[in-house]
Formats: sequence, structure tokens, C-alpha cells
Amino acid sequence: MQLYFWRAFLLFVFTIPISQFISVRLLVVVLLFSVFIKGGNKFGIYITRSWDIILYISILVIGLIYSNDLKAGLNVMETNFSFIAIPIILSCLPSLDKPRMNQIFRAFGLGLIIASSICLTFAIYRYIHNPDIHFFLFYEFTKIISFQPTYFAYYLIFAISIGLFFVFNEAESTNYLIRYFTILFLFFVLILTGGQTAFIGLLFVFSFFILKFLVEEKSFKRKADTSFIAFMLFCMFLVSLEEKKFLIMEFNDSWERGILWESALSAIPNLFLGAGTGDYRSVLNEYYQQHGLAQFAVENYNSHNQIIQLLVSNGILGVLSYCIVVLRPLFIALQNKNVLTILCLFPFLVYGITEVFLGRYQGVVFFVLLHQLFIIFMYSGKSFFTDKMN
Repeated sequence: MQLYFWRAFLLFVFTIPISQFISVRLLVVVLLFSVFIKGGNKFGIYITRSWDIILYISILVIGLIYSNDLKAGLNVMETNFSFIAIPIILSCLPSLDKPRMNQIFRAFGLGLIIASSICLTFAIYRYIHNPDIHFFLFYEFTKIISFQPTYFAYYLIFAISIGLFFVFNEAESTNYLIRYFTILFLFFVLILTGGQTAFIGLLFVFSFFILKFLVEEKSFKRKADTSFIAFMLFCMFLVSLEEKKFLIMEFNDSWERGILWESALSAIPNLFLGAGTGDYRSVLNEYYQQHGLAQFAVENYNSHNQIIQLLVSNGILGVLSYCIVVLRPLFIALQNKNVLTILCLFPFLVYGITEVFLGRYQGVVFFVLLHQLFIIFMYSGKSFFTDKMN
């Protein structure tokens, strides 16, 4: 039973970057499957590993009580279903050692490569029939898999970070060329889907490995790895410069965020409790209409900032619970010198400045998965930084 449960979970992880439609349904199936898994104190494990998540969800539930639009509030809770399901599923696993972590990362990475290949193939097909560079950029690029490019870009940053970490911390290997090619392919796709926010997140990752090279022994392998990273860094800066000359405005993801932030902060009805879990959209749209921003209301724009968004919907209580959820694994990682956790979660903080990353299933499911995986592994007393992965 455990074996089939594990395989079903890996299949769910594999489908996350490919199809939201499929992964949501697999998540429900795996959750139901977990009911039949016996052994251990599941409830105790769930509370220990996930108390911060329980706090966050509780604030959202409380926000339903004073929401006028209960239907919209329930839709928000549906979006955040992964906050409940994934910790329950993982509490049914007896252990999470390095081989299993590797399997999870490889399942996700394989799914991401397939999703990227589908997007690229479809873009090339469309371009052949109607030459338009927009088919390779952002929403048009990920249209075939119905994915928001911002979230897809974060998936790519995560996979690149994991790949570089493996390359840097493993001894000589015969499949280096394959790994380099895979990372380079994902980096190329990131250039097509990511904007300035993605570049800032990736810049942090690249900077870490370059600094690591500068302070540690400079073997031939490390020199080759660092040169590879320097090449990607050069390409990233080149694209960033060229976009200002030749590409249209939508390649830049900064646009009117300052106006949105100011509007959302001004629209907050109650700083302590917020408008309610289901009322944030109506509150923002009403403000837009009253202040000459009707187009924002038509587009139903959120605040494009995770903390400001929670201030609007759930007030200071929501922000505090969010900060606990985000900072807890980072704090434990610092205590355990677990660099990989920091590398993977720091870009999330960057994205939280310009996006409501927990506003879609695509963001929630991935963040909760990483949160729980890193919490579980660090609780085991192991460290990705000191222990090389095999």
C-alpha cells in the first residue's frame, strides 16, 4: 500500500508543471488514498510539521465570517486547498530521506521539461504558420498548458537552482553534458517566460554559486561550473538590456504596480481584520471605480503584492500568519545551514513583492509542497549543505 501511495504522490508532483486540471484531481485522489495508510501518529506529525500552515488557514477561515461575498470567500479557500491536503499527505510518509527527495525533485523536473518542450513546440508551430515573436513570450508561450507565466518562471528558477546545486556538490560525473544541457534549456525557457522579477530571483541564485567558487577550492570542475553560470548571467543581462530597445512593454513586468499598491493600501477598510477573505476584490474594484481607474476594475486586478493583498483581505492578522509561514522554513534553514532551502525559497520572497503568489493554485501548491518537504527534511537533522546528495 505504501509503495502505491508513494507512486501516486510522485505522479501528482510530476503533473504540477504540466496541467493544473490533472494535478488538482490527482491531489484529491492521493489525499483520499492517505486515509487508508496506517501507522504512526499522523495527527501529531501533522500538527508538529504544519502548525504555521494551520494558523494561516485559520485566519482565512475567520475572514469568511465577516465577508459579505461568501461565494468568493469559498473560492479563495478552494484555491488554498493545497495548504490542507499536502501536509496531510506527507504526514502519511514514514520518512523522507535523500533518495526520496531526489525522486520528488526528478519527478517535478521531468514534468517541467515536458511542459517546457510542449510550450516551445507549440510556439514554433504557431510561428511557422503566422510569424509573430509574441508566440514565444509570456502568456502566449504558456497558453497551450493554460499556465500563468509568472508561476512557470518560478518553477524554472527552482529547477535551475536544484540542478546547479547538484552539479556543484557532486564529484566528477559522466553525465555532466546532459545536466548542463538540461539547465541551459530551462534557462532558455525562463528567458521567454520571465521578466525583471524572475531575473532578480535568478541573480540571487547565480550570485551564491559565484561567491561559493570565490571562497572555496578552485578545482578544474568548479572553474567549469562557474564559467557555465557566468555565461548564463551574461546572457541574462544581455536580454535585459536588449528588451528595452527592441521588445514591447509587456516584456517588462513592472508597469503600473506602484498605482496598484497605493490603491490597495488606500482601500483597506480595517487595518487589523481587513475586508474579509471573500471581499478583497469588491473592495478594490470599488476603489478603482471611484478614483478613475475603471480599467483596473474591468480587469479585476489584485494588488500585485502578497503582503498588501493580505492586508486588504485579512488585515494585520493575515500578514503576520503569512510571515510566519514563509519565514519559518528559512529560519530553520539558517539554524541548520541548509543552503538549498534558502536558495529555493528566497525567489518566492522576491515574487511576493510584485505578485500575489498565493492567489492561484499554481503558486499555492508549489509553495506548500516546498515548505513541507524542506521542513520535514530539516526536522530529520540532515543538511543539504554539508551532506552531498547522491
